[in-house]
Amino acid sequence: MKNRQTKHGFTLLELMVTTAMLAALTTATMVLVRTSYAAWNRHEEDQETRQAGIAVLRHIVRHVRQATAVSAISSATDNSGSLSILTPTGQTLVWDHDSGTKRILFGVTNADQVLATGIEQLNFVGLRTDGTTASTDVGLIHSVRATTEVQLERPNGLEPVAASCQAWLRAW
Repeated sequence: MKNRQTKHGFTLLELMVTTAMLAALTTATMVLVRTSYAAWNRHEEDQETRQAGIAVLRHIVRHVRQATAVSAISSATDNSGSLSILTPTGQTLVWDHDSGTKRILFGVTNADQVLATGIEQLNFVGLRTDGTTASTDVGLIHSVRATTEVQLERPNGLEPVAASCQAWLRAW
């Protein structure tokens, strides 16, 4: 009878096929991870941009609710608007949108401090006592509607997203 020798191990062909399969699997996994990471970052950026617009509205509402009067307001059609209100302590608070830098500025007497960046539009509408009739006559304004617009980057271009709120003046 012949003496049979058994070889243990892998052939070169088996090692090459296994290595190729592992490389393909690793590449596919990395593509999936990179795509997921990019989607996560895009979502985070969108959320930060939206939150900037909403934070501006919260800031405005908090102060308008405590205001005794509106001292100046831009036209309802002005998408780079401004608003000035009088506080119970006699201060004048001012908000102004700089369309060139896409910033919202805020300050006492002068809008000289950056409140938010990346805001495409800021619009103010003064409303009379019925809450629906627009007015630029500061003596008739009892409520202010503020609207911010931001733009989110999408694969096919920019998508505008607006948020709005309305606040009644304290003195009314």
